[in-house]
Amino acid sequence: MTCIVGISDGTHVHIGGDRGISDNETIISMSRPKIGVRGDWIYGYAGDLGIGQSIEVIDLPIVEEGDDPYMLIVNELIYTLHERIDRLISNDGPQADLIIGCKGRLFELNTEAWGVAEVQETSIGSGSQFSLGSLYSTIGKDPIDRIGLSLGAAITYSTSCQGPIDILSL
Repeated sequence: MTCIVGISDGTHVHIGGDRGISDNETIISMSRPKIGVRGDWIYGYAGDLGIGQSIEVIDLPIVEEGDDPYMLIVNELIYTLHERIDRLISNDGPQADLIIGCKGRLFELNTEAWGVAEVQETSIGSGSQFSLGSLYSTIGKDPIDRIGLSLGAAITYSTSCQGPIDILSL
């Protein structure tokens, strides 16, 4: 499992994540981060590892001047991601959550219902409840510091989160 945290300040999107992957008995740290930047997009994933990693390789929508990132996600990104996932697993298989940012806006997406929610800050994964509490208690601080503290809380209090942590901004 994992913890991914995202914050939008209206101009930039900051996303951080731990590197732990776990099952019911063990946890190890991945060598690769579960967050990334590709072109105009920043992202992080939690849940099924294979589904999450799909965001690293699919064609992300090209962002033109005047494009609404929400509409690009709903009208293009979901279909591309859904098509790839359908080739990998059956409809009743594993699920993943994603945090996606573009043009200073932040979105949360779930591969079970394919709903998209625009948010100012969020956390996904098994350590989410700990990181959300930390985010609330650090309102007003620097976004990068807040993400680091919230991931630290998840790693400290969740048995399914583990460092190191990665933080990116776009």
